Amino acid sequence: MIGYLLLSICLFQTIEARQGVGKPPPQRKWMTLHGGQPEVIASGGYSGFYPHSCLAAYDLATDSSIPGTILYCNLHFSKDSDGFCVSNINLQNTTNIDGLDPKGAKTYNINGQDVTGWFGLDYTADFILRNVTLRQNIFTRQGMFDGAPIYDMFYKKHKINPEAYLLEKFHPLPEFISSPEIGFLRSIKPKIGNAKTNLIFTILEEPAVEPTTKLTYGSLVKDLPMIKSFASGILIPKEYIWPVNNARVLQPATSLVQDAHREGLSVYASGFANDNFLSYNYSFDPAREYLQFFDNSQFAVDGVLSDFPSTASEAIALIISHNGASGDYPGSSDVAYQKAIDDGADLIDCSVQLSKDGIAFCSDRPDLLRTSTAATIFMDRVSKVPEIQEHDGIFSFDLTWSEIQSLKPQIESTFENELSRNPANKNSGKIVNLSEFLELAKQKAVRGVYISIENAAYLASQKNLDIVGTVSSALSNATLDKEPKQKRVLYIYEPISGAPAQVAQEVKKYADAIFVHRDAIVASTENFCQNFTNTIPAFHAVNISIYVGILKDEFENLNFDYLSDPYVELATYNSLKVDGIMTDFPATANMFVRSSCATQGSPYVIRPVEPGYLYVSPDPITEPPLLSTADVVDPPLPAIAKNLTTQSAAGSASPSGPPPPAPKSSSTSSVAVGAEGFILAAIVALLTVFT
Repeated sequence: MIGYLLLSICLFQTIEARQGVGKPPPQRKWMTLHGGQPEVIASGGYSGFYPHSCLAAYDLATDSSIPGTILYCNLHFSKDSDGFCVSNINLQNTTNIDGLDPKGAKTYNINGQDVTGWFGLDYTADFILRNVTLRQNIFTRQGMFDGAPIYDMFYKKHKINPEAYLLEKFHPLPEFISSPEIGFLRSIKPKIGNAKTNLIFTILEEPAVEPTTKLTYGSLVKDLPMIKSFASGILIPKEYIWPVNNARVLQPATSLVQDAHREGLSVYASGFANDNFLSYNYSFDPAREYLQFFDNSQFAVDGVLSDFPSTASEAIALIISHNGASGDYPGSSDVAYQKAIDDGADLIDCSVQLSKDGIAFCSDRPDLLRTSTAATIFMDRVSKVPEIQEHDGIFSFDLTWSEIQSLKPQIESTFENELSRNPANKNSGKIVNLSEFLELAKQKAVRGVYISIENAAYLASQKNLDIVGTVSSALSNATLDKEPKQKRVLYIYEPISGAPAQVAQEVKKYADAIFVHRDAIVASTENFCQNFTNTIPAFHAVNISIYVGILKDEFENLNFDYLSDPYVELATYNSLKVDGIMTDFPATANMFVRSSCATQGSPYVIRPVEPGYLYVSPDPITEPPLLSTADVVDPPLPAIAKNLTTQSAAGSASPSGPPPPAPKSSSTSSVAVGAEGFILAAIVALLTVFT
């Protein structure tokens, strides 16, 4: 009986997806063993969302993944030798077994290690199938669907050994059988006859000991001809192929895939999940990790084992950067803007701030405490400005431009600990002034720029600074002030669920587009999408464009039904016909635009979320209020307190008198201007005003 515990068999069954099958594209030659497309293997079904190996997980994998996706079953046995699928030989963390039998823990020696827990072979199949339920064993994942019954793939209950179980119960045999035990694979190989079953040797972590040979897996993988004698391929942790150092930086690839292919061995990489802590090289984008294994100039693995098979299978109108590529570099730094351009952003953005002496520069907000190294130099300048924010800060308008130039920009992480953004880039680049930003945009021939102005009323009345005039002068000096090329964008900070027709018409007097946060489009509860609001239809009805943000790749930023996949969120906004997205990671949006998986008719299409499809809240959903006229109409900007001559970012004097009359606005807006073919989203005529 203990022999059963020493063996963990993995079964693979190829299935055809039931939905989304289109005309196959022209055959592409891949660098896999046989030149075919890499396989997608669903680990326990869609185990990144549902508990591993439950029926719902297998169903979601078939519904959401590429045709031909392989279903993976980790086979274990009951006391009466029935087989069932569960992720781990120890049932403690993956099921509710410890609650059913609190005193049932036992210790077994498994592959040379004593393991204490609850094991299937101590219970009958009837007890397991009637009472035991599955649960997520990665506790950062949602547990809404814990309690799913174990999926019993096998209906007969006989006292047989694993080898006999497979040979007697499966007709035909599964397409793949894998095991980490050489003895099992050697024993079953001559017995499968002419069956088209591939025997796969599962490689565990390098220090782990293989029970038949008593050698470590790290040493065994160096003897590929020996492995070829009993297996047709290997299933191996991805780190054997692309190592990652302790700083989470990708290292050069090993030659393992090429070496295995020369021996005629297929290579399947394991350990993929959207909610893993990825290498910083991937910018928190799980699809880029898959491409690293599929689509590089050196090799392609023959398949990947993933908890999120739809991601392994994968057009926005405008891609707008958010402080440049601020997911990879300090926001609003020269290197962040350059990367945003390289990554395919249509518009690069500058949130304009002013120094004490009136120089305009780009920074996410006037408080420099977290966006720069100001805290290391100017802690004596900490102050409280309730008109701008509740907490203390070090504000740009209290520092001269020369003092600001002494600072380094600083990367901001929305999430801490393992999801902190790349510390190697923490203080990369330099702070850029507005004229440098505009010159960069012109030199690199980006499609346009997005200029944001806030706090104009406070700066005018309290700091004697004319941000409107300063920005207008900079745009004029850059020859980007021609009205026909401008688009005005109203920035709406608070969540809304739409707008009455008369309010939308009021907005149209001042703006060509609105920017809203994600909760103004998707109403969510308990991190699940429950409803799409009327915001997009309401404003599209009066020909106002909709921009949405701020999108981030980190999985904790995504609702559960986006399946920890930023491409599903992009597909959702795309299906809703947004006119642009603002993102910390322009490369991800650009990859979505270029992906054939975003095109209807492809063999696999990234499908948008259907609200309520995976979870419906038992409580009524309270949507945010409609936009009102009071939200749109603001008082005019005050005059500059003193007629001080301030310099623009270009070094020229800006108007020192009162700013131009301010149109009524509620949050933010933009005016589009530019040279030939240059679309400018410049917030000049309409301003975000905090009074």
